Amino acid sequence: MCGRLILQNDEKKLREFFTLSSVTPFPPRYNIAPTQPVLTIVNQPAGRDAVLMRWGLVPHWVKDPRDFSILINARIETILDKPSFKSSIKNQRCIVPASGYYEWLRRGDDKQPFHISRNDGEMLALAGIYSTWEGPNGEEVDTMAILTQEATGKLADIHHRTPVHLDEEQAELWLDTKSVNAKEALTLVQPLERTKMRTYPVSKNVNNARNEGEELIKPISLDEVSSNAATKKPAKSAPPKDQLDLF
Repeated sequence: MCGRLILQNDEKKLREFFTLSSVTPFPPRYNIAPTQPVLTIVNQPAGRDAVLMRWGLVPHWVKDPRDFSILINARIETILDKPSFKSSIKNQRCIVPASGYYEWLRRGDDKQPFHISRNDGEMLALAGIYSTWEGPNGEEVDTMAILTQEATGKLADIHHRTPVHLDEEQAELWLDTKSVNAKEALTLVQPLERTKMRTYPVSKNVNNARNEGEELIKPISLDEVSSNAATKKPAKSAPPKDQLDLF
């Protein structure tokens, strides 16, 4: 799965890399979590724009989002069969730009976060879908989810799922919902070995969505982590909420 994103690129680079006509202002972020705003690229009548959407898809037919478990990821293997995703994969495909993302490696009872990015430092174009929820008073909220596929190579050593990456040509076709149908769009997914990725462990400070800043993506030594863990008592964690509050 994909549960945290990084976007540290400036507006100029975003415009050039994705050929955008407009970009909603967005500060550098190093710990973007579900339910938070995410910069999302969509085709608009006037051109390709980067707009803000809330991470966690809520289908348009949901009556009350507070009674619906938000969907942050969509598996490519089953996306065509899920009622929550059917309309979006046909008509509302998007791209989520990212400098990188975090994934967690389970080691016994412990989970170690890893930073994952392209080896060449270029941005990732993650395949996504979105939906516009309309409230009873006419309010509208755009929400999105990131597609995932089975991980391969060294990414599979960290987690069995990974976001779907698109190259420039694939991204162009992915966004073209008029000429490329849902089944055709899903054939754009390529084996991840074609994208050289860089992975390294980072501080567990990223586990707390309130933490932010460039220090979160600095590499650490796992030997040091193991040594510190051996001399400290395990910390008590707060019980998780049953559901993330989107609205």
